[in-house]
Amino acid sequence: MNLDSCTNIRNIGVIAHVDAGKTTLTERILLETGSISFPGLVHEGTTSSDYLLQERERGISIISAALSCKWHGHLINIVDTPGHIDFTAEVERTLRVMDAVITVFCAVHGVQAQSETVWRRARRYSLPTLAYVNKMDREGADFNAVLAGIRKRFAVPALPMQIPVFVEQRFVGAVDLFSGKPAFSLSEEASWFAAWQSDLDAAIELESAREYVLECLAELDDEVLRCYLNNEKPGLGVMQRALRDAVAKSSLIPVFCGSALVSGSVPALLDAVCRYLPGPGQTEASLAACICKPENQCDSCEPFCALVFNQGRLSHADGCLALRLYSGTVKPGMRIQNMRTGKKMLVHRVLRIFADDYQEIEAARAGDIVGLDLGQQDCRTGDTFCQEGFSCVLESMSFPEPVLHMNLAALREEDSAPLAEALQRLTEEDPSLQAQRNIEGTWRLAGMGELHLQIVQERLQSDYGLQTRSGQPQVKYKDSIAAQAEVSQQFSKQMPGGQTYQASLSLTIKPLPRGAGVHIDCKEISADLPPNCQQAVRQGIEEIVESGVPGGQPLTDISITAWRASYDAREASELAFLSVTRLALQDALQKAGRIELEPVMRVEMSLYQDHVGKVLADLTARRGRVTELDSLALGEARITALVPLAEMFGYASDLRSLCAGRAQFSAEPSSYEKRPDQGKTEKAI
Repeated sequence: MNLDSCTNIRNIGVIAHVDAGKTTLTERILLETGSISFPGLVHEGTTSSDYLLQERERGISIISAALSCKWHGHLINIVDTPGHIDFTAEVERTLRVMDAVITVFCAVHGVQAQSETVWRRARRYSLPTLAYVNKMDREGADFNAVLAGIRKRFAVPALPMQIPVFVEQRFVGAVDLFSGKPAFSLSEEASWFAAWQSDLDAAIELESAREYVLECLAELDDEVLRCYLNNEKPGLGVMQRALRDAVAKSSLIPVFCGSALVSGSVPALLDAVCRYLPGPGQTEASLAACICKPENQCDSCEPFCALVFNQGRLSHADGCLALRLYSGTVKPGMRIQNMRTGKKMLVHRVLRIFADDYQEIEAARAGDIVGLDLGQQDCRTGDTFCQEGFSCVLESMSFPEPVLHMNLAALREEDSAPLAEALQRLTEEDPSLQAQRNIEGTWRLAGMGELHLQIVQERLQSDYGLQTRSGQPQVKYKDSIAAQAEVSQQFSKQMPGGQTYQASLSLTIKPLPRGAGVHIDCKEISADLPPNCQQAVRQGIEEIVESGVPGGQPLTDISITAWRASYDAREASELAFLSVTRLALQDALQKAGRIELEPVMRVEMSLYQDHVGKVLADLTARRGRVTELDSLALGEARITALVPLAEMFGYASDLRSLCAGRAQFSAEPSSYEKRPDQGKTEKAI
């Protein structure tokens, strides 16, 4: 296999809703490509990508696992991502370095809440997509309903590449749309295809699907359009080329089907990955990934440039970093530079990653995803590495803010120092986790949800041998303002030596729409102050924004403008401007009036229709607002609602009680909204 060219590399992320079958599909891909000899099972905790103890015990993916395999002359780098919203940072950093994704859907439940969430993130990076409808062998599986759901919710053409075949309501295989021949068979009986060919309804279904695919491609490709207008049938090569071009532009989604638990459907999917999904440097997303934009991003002759997207936990490779190469080649013994810190580092080993295992390789070329063993270094997710003498900064990543926090402390006094080191390691691995030491010596741990914080505590014990005690998780509220305010503040301080430090500052604050964040503008004072004093003003504003004023929470949805400043010409004191900025902003917030905001979750649940009334009443009692109510197959229903996070504690147990254990739900942060009047909705600080 010639991998000198990155055209033979495929970097694929596997994304989906919880329990749609991402990990099972990844395991089956590894089996079909010969990377493993026996497939593991999620419920038994034996899969290759779920290697953490907590993953195997719970049967869910918690961290992204990178794996590599080979198929028909192609190197396929796969990253299996978590489906639970608490670990959305893992999905975010995976999508940043992928060239395409496989989106997995459940054939029974269709497009679910987290399906939409991960889809939106993939679209943010303009990633080409293949869809795989899993669990076709389950009762209630409906391939056409999933197609309709994708088209409706994602507003993009979903093209069936296979037609599923059922014999006596049993899924036996699928027919390839282009060739009209069996794409795969799950039945030992070969007679099903002959029976299907003789079925008039099946022939009509196949021809209707072909016509839809032809119409969609004709809108995107001139050659297909010419054939369509002339009533000619485009050749197979023309259709495949048009489909490949359309997928690379994210204009449509080819949809495949099967059951990841049973051998048969995965080889056709792998063929589609190699045939239709683009390699590195072949999409607009990959070409826009680099700020410096070298002439050829996938050229091994260019200087080495790579982006760190994960800090691996490999056996016997402490300090390994997972990264994506955008140009050049990296080898052991090579010296590279971290563009964030400016520090130079020596590459000890280049590693081909396989979940928590690895294989040493001689070199890695542009377009590949590998691990680098650099020893203990100050490196973070989002860092850019470059060859010595070459300067380039790749676009980094943004992660959602934590919505829950709790106090944490070591159970034994002698574990206080190890706890600090362990929390530092965990926050470096997980950008969505925050740890801050309190004045009394405990830690304030902030994360994306109850499960996220619980997993951190379990990992502290299992991975680091530290027992901890914690308080109850609390909602992370924020503050905004009710009106505009303008203040002018003066500061004067006489020092023991007789010097008097003076500074004055004028600020204006304005409320912004919900979700706008914080906007800080200090440009108007740049001509009035030295650079160090300008930095002090910005630092003072950022401190208040991040921690809030005494008795308050961090600020959001606010614009802060510093528009006039003055000081004693004999002494420009940073401390004076830091102090006057704090006083001015606190005064402005007091005049504007504080509004307390609470995080609101988008909750989607699947349940049986006879429980809908009780669940709706419970959501109303939790201050929830129902936005969608749909009927599904087999007497099921789907409810989508917006519910304050403060009302969601313990909801999993309550929902099981309401529905006799026959319901499931997922929740993701939606927005911050004004907290209802509880005696402190609007108040001066």
